[in-house]
Amino acid sequence: MKSRLAACLPLVAALSAQAQTAPMGRLFTTPGERHQLDIQRGLVAAPPVPVVEAAPVPQPLTVNGLVRRSSGKSTVWVNNEAQEGARNRVSGPAQAPRVTLTLPSGQKVVLKPGQSVDMNAGTVTDVDKP
Repeated sequence: MKSRLAACLPLVAALSAQAQTAPMGRLFTTPGERHQLDIQRGLVAAPPVPVVEAAPVPQPLTVNGLVRRSSGKSTVWVNNEAQEGARNRVSGPAQAPRVTLTLPSGQKVVLKPGQSVDMNAGTVTDVDKP
């Protein structure tokens, strides 16, 4: 009996040494799941959420008015800002003038004073009409 016990002792010692060197860890969860549980419990601060800003929606362009001088120079008011005629071409007779606007996309639109263009839809509407 002593010989059996003496033969098993080295085996038990080897198993206990191996058990002491390898940490057992936690059962049933991965490190990511444990971190998520700690966040939900309030033990760890949540990582900051990146803020993604949306691109600004282009505002409609409205031709508020124009002045054509006898010298040939003209001033056009687009969205209540005066612009020199070199940027926007004025055409048509004095009774029915037209303004050619170049949109940021490169497209050209011909408008009368009092009209606006929606750059998203590409529609032209009168300011007086809804």
